[in-house]
Amino acid sequence: GASAAMELGAAAPTPRVRPPMDAAARVAETAAQAATLGDWGPIFVYGSFSMPQAWMPLLGRVPEMTAATLRGHVRRSVRFGGFAALMEDPDGFVIGQLVTGLRPAERRLLDHAVDDGFELATVKVRSLGETIGDLECVTYRWREEFEDALDGEKDWDIEVYMEEHLDEFMELCTDMRKSHDLESLSDEDLKARMLSRRRR
Repeated sequence: GASAAMELGAAAPTPRVRPPMDAAARVAETAAQAATLGDWGPIFVYGSFSMPQAWMPLLGRVPEMTAATLRGHVRRSVRFGGFAALMEDPDGFVIGQLVTGLRPAERRLLDHAVDDGFELATVKVRSLGETIGDLECVTYRWREEFEDALDGEKDWDIEVYMEEHLDEFMELCTDMRKSHDLESLSDEDLKARMLSRRRR
């Protein structure tokens, strides 16, 4: 009985109050949640991938897209290939699409489809028609060391791109998806696929 009496008189455990999170901790928690859910977070696109038809050949689906604006940047045209590039400019303003719900494998595929002239950058965008504040996301920004590849101060022209470059870009995306699918096959699956082709 004496030990039971001592237990009754023991102090209740102090309730644990979560310390307030700083910005870095909030970002880390969001990243951890995204990793658990299989989504690496939103990405802002402003050129060829702002068109739904560019996603189908790459992913086999069109992801969730919302019109959004990005301040402090301008969109330029790359001289060769006809694609759009994003450059920092304090007076700039770019309208694009905020893409959400990409799975890690899809995001890696997107990274492969994007030219080496780009680097990932963290930015804040605002969804059009939304009253909530800015959303943090990533985007592909043109590397400063390749600035001479830009077509001067010329903005990217979606109509010219669709006429002259979209078909070729969609073929590239289709090829990338096929090679990605082959790379992710096990050796046995790859062997079976090759043998079934020979039999035809």
